[in-house]
Amino acid sequence: MSSSPTTPTTEPTAKPTAKPIAEPIADPTTERTTDAAGQAHTARSGIGLWQRLSNWISDVFGRLYWRTFALIVLLVSASLATWFQSFRLLELGPQVAQTSRQITSLIDLTRLALIHSDPQYRVSLLDDLAKKEGIYIYPRNPGDQWVPMNHSEFTKRLETAVNSRLKEQLDFADAVNDRPGLWIGFRIAGDPYWLLLDRSRIDPSLSETWASWGVIATLLALIGAAVIASFVNKPLRDLRLATARVGAGNYSQMLDEESGMREIREVNRGFNRMARSLQEVEEERALMLAGISHDIRTPLARLRLEAELSVPDEQSRQNIIDDIEQADRIISKFLEYARSTRPRLETVDLNALIDFVRDRYQKDETVVLHLRTPPVPAVRANTLELQRVIVNLVENAKRYALTPGEVHTDLDISLQRCVDSVQLSVRDHGPGVPEEQLAQLTQPFFRGDAARTSAKGTGLGLSIVDKTIAALGGRLELRNAEGGGLEVRIWLPLQSERSD
Repeated sequence: MSSSPTTPTTEPTAKPTAKPIAEPIADPTTERTTDAAGQAHTARSGIGLWQRLSNWISDVFGRLYWRTFALIVLLVSASLATWFQSFRLLELGPQVAQTSRQITSLIDLTRLALIHSDPQYRVSLLDDLAKKEGIYIYPRNPGDQWVPMNHSEFTKRLETAVNSRLKEQLDFADAVNDRPGLWIGFRIAGDPYWLLLDRSRIDPSLSETWASWGVIATLLALIGAAVIASFVNKPLRDLRLATARVGAGNYSQMLDEESGMREIREVNRGFNRMARSLQEVEEERALMLAGISHDIRTPLARLRLEAELSVPDEQSRQNIIDDIEQADRIISKFLEYARSTRPRLETVDLNALIDFVRDRYQKDETVVLHLRTPPVPAVRANTLELQRVIVNLVENAKRYALTPGEVHTDLDISLQRCVDSVQLSVRDHGPGVPEEQLAQLTQPFFRGDAARTSAKGTGLGLSIVDKTIAALGGRLELRNAEGGGLEVRIWLPLQSERSD
C-alpha cells in the first residue's frame, strides 16, 4: 500500500470469487472489550510519572518565555547571593570584635565580682547574675565531660580574639555534661570555672534579618523577571500567532507597524509584506486551478462523447473511455494535492468512520478488509478529510499491494488508544517497500521502479495523505511490517488535547 511498490500489478483476466469484506470474528463484543481493557492497561503502564514530568519540563523550558524568565531569575539570584556573601564577609570582622569584647568584659566583671565580694554574698551574687543577666558560673570539676566548640570561620576568629584580649588560653565548648550552650572555661584566682552564656551571643546578629530581606528581594526579582520576560516575549508571541493565522489561510489580521521598538516594527513590516504576497499568490493559484479544471475537463468530456458516438469497435471505445477517465482522475489528484485551505477541526468518531469505509467496500471483490477496532475516544480532526485519507490508503493498496497467491488485496485496519492520541494503522500483505525508499514515499510524484511501468498512478497518493494528516495536527509513519507488507501508522490527537 504505497505509491512505490516493488512489483507491478496486472488486472485479473477472470472475475475473482466474491469474498467477505470484513471477516467475522468469533465474538466481536468479547474481543472489543478485551482489546479495550488491554489498551487501557497499556496506556496506564506505558508511561510513568517520571516520563510525564520530563516531558513537561522539556516543553516548558523549550519556550522562549520560560527560558528568558529562568535566565533572568538565575542572574538576579546569583547577584543577590554574591552580594549577601560579600556583606557577610565584610560584617564578620566588626562582629567578631564586638562579640569578643562582650565575652571578655563578662569574664573580667565576673572575676572582679567574685574576687572582691564578701564570701557570704557570693552565692546570692551568682544567683542574681543567672536570673537577671543569664550568666551562669559553675565550678569546673575534673570529671566534667565537654564537647569542644564546632569551629566555623566566625568561632575560630572569636576564640583567637578572646584569647588575645585576655592573654590566656580559654576552653570553648558547645556542651558540658550534656547541657548545650556557650561554655567558656577560665580561672578565678587559680580555680577553674565554667561560664555559661546564651548561644545567641555568638550567632551573627544580622543573619536572620538579612536572610529575610534576601527572600523578599528574591521574590521581587521573580516578579520583575516575569514582567521583563513577558515584555520581551510579547512581539514574538504576536508573530507566532500571526504566522499561525497565515498558515491557516487567514490574511486579514496584520502586525502593528507603528508602535514598539524600531527592530520590531521592521520585522512586522516585512512579515506583513510577505503575508500580502502570499495572499496574492494564493488568489492567483486558486484562479489558475479553477481554469485548469474547466479548460482540461471540458475537452475531455467532448472526447468521451465523441468516442461513444464515433468509435464503432466496442473494445476500442471502452479503452478510449478508460484513458479519459484515468486522465480525469489524475487531474483530480493534482487539484487535491494543490489545495491549501486548512480543514476545519471537529470531533470525529473513528469507530464510526471505519465502519463507514467498511460498508463502502462491502461489495468490492478486489479488497478484503480485516478490522480490529476496539472502542477508542473521539479525536480532533475532520471527518471528510480522514475519510479521504483512509480511502486513499485502501486504493493505493489495491493498486500496488496485491496479496501473493491471491486475486485480491488483504488489508488490516486497526485502532489503538495511546496516552494523548489514537493510533490508526493500515497494513497490507504485499511485497513491501525497500528500506531505502521508505523516506521518499511521501515525496510528491515519487514512484518506485515497478510503479513506473503503470501509467495509472501519479505518485501523489501518500503525499496527499501526509499533507492532510499534518494539516490535522497528526503524525504519519511508514514502516515495513513483520511478515511482509507496508504498514501506515497515523497518530491523531484526542478531542480534549486540541482546540480550534
